[in-house]
Amino acid sequence: MIPKQAVVVPLYKPSLTATERFSLERTIALLSQHDIFIVGPERLKPFFFTLQQRYPGSLKTQLFADHFFMGVAGYNKLLISERFYAVFEEYEYLLVAQTDTLVLRDDLSAWCEKGYSYIGAPMFKGFTTPQQPLNLLCVGNGGFSLRKVADFLKVLRRPYFFRNKLMDDWPGQWWSTAYRYLKDYWCYSYKNTQINVAVNEDLFWGLFVSARCDYFLVPDLDEALKFSFETEPEYLYARNHNQLPFGCHAWERYGLSFWERVLPEHQIDISPIKSK
Repeated sequence: MIPKQAVVVPLYKPSLTATERFSLERTIALLSQHDIFIVGPERLKPFFFTLQQRYPGSLKTQLFADHFFMGVAGYNKLLISERFYAVFEEYEYLLVAQTDTLVLRDDLSAWCEKGYSYIGAPMFKGFTTPQQPLNLLCVGNGGFSLRKVADFLKVLRRPYFFRNKLMDDWPGQWWSTAYRYLKDYWCYSYKNTQINVAVNEDLFWGLFVSARCDYFLVPDLDEALKFSFETEPEYLYARNHNQLPFGCHAWERYGLSFWERVLPEHQIDISPIKSK
């Protein structure tokens, strides 16, 4: 039996740019056989109603408190909370597709059947400006990511201390390192409470949780790049034998010239937004 899955599109403002609208419409067009939720703050309820009228029968809505969508910190807190995943507990998998993503084809069911807890584009040391030579940090980026709801809730419904794996290579003298160790090396999560989780939510899941919880399964680099690209798309494309992944994140930010060349080669028309 194919796992039950839903698509989640986070929105935080009452308008869409041409590129964001293109992303949403492509998500709807390719993933319409799955439940698609627009998720955002309660203050956007009228805008969400407008979107549902514009795309009749295509979108469901799920609202959360406004403060979760006032900035990156609030969004991170929401996606490391039981309250978020409990809302979708009837689904086995959630595909998070932010509005700076592109779905390139419908591989969702095939990826769900692989049984991973979490999948996203490979993230390299150096983050937005990866260090050379490339060194994998973790899998993976949360902007376009697949999440096994039961495994996320299993983590959140038990109190855990997690090591800040970003500090494993922390430079400095012993006294500064000792101070950072005492201050930042451990973080705590339980249900809707996080203490000292000073990283983005995708690093928490892909780096901290995957190292701490044996049951929380993430793919290796060569599997993850078949799912999504973010930074270093040229490298990932070549490593994937010139094949596109299921989707990509922040494609206009990282390697735009690459995407403008490669997408048409794969019969993906981006002319509606190139002319804007």
